[in-house]
Amino acid sequence: MEKKFGPIMQMGFIVEDMDVAIDFWTKKMNVGPFIKLEGIELIDQYYKGKPADLDFSGALSYSGSMQIELIKQHCDTPSLYNEYVNNEKGGLHHLCCLTQDIENDIRILESQGYINLQGGKTQDNGQFAYLDTPERKRPIFELTQLSEGGLSFFAMIEEAAKNWDKKTTLMEAEIIL
Repeated sequence: MEKKFGPIMQMGFIVEDMDVAIDFWTKKMNVGPFIKLEGIELIDQYYKGKPADLDFSGALSYSGSMQIELIKQHCDTPSLYNEYVNNEKGGLHHLCCLTQDIENDIRILESQGYINLQGGKTQDNGQFAYLDTPERKRPIFELTQLSEGGLSFFAMIEEAAKNWDKKTTLMEAEIIL
């Protein structure tokens, strides 16, 4: 088996308050604009091998070619989002790599001792999985296999960040995931 995933392309943060986090990233870290994804609806979600139904929102932007993802879970459903470091929010939660063959790469990582803890599919058949080691070192590792629409969506956000006017904190776009 040959690994199919590329370099780290995303840093993910779990936040208590999405608006406060976006304000911090745009004003203090000079990253923006963000696109908010409210009430993300996924298919076949799981957590620790059991079906899960999570209510959460996200926000995405870029700093150069590094995507910044902010996640806010709105429910008490067990997940990696609400168990992270005794429920402390704000620190680096996960690093993500894109893959062209997520099933292959999950098998490789599992053969190296990683555990597939949480994942699911997007409405357009993209797929993601969060994996961690038994020692639970941080950050968690995420693999994502995007559809063509998902790749285009990410490219549109990256382009908006390159052309950011430093005034607008949020942008609007048609969600195609």
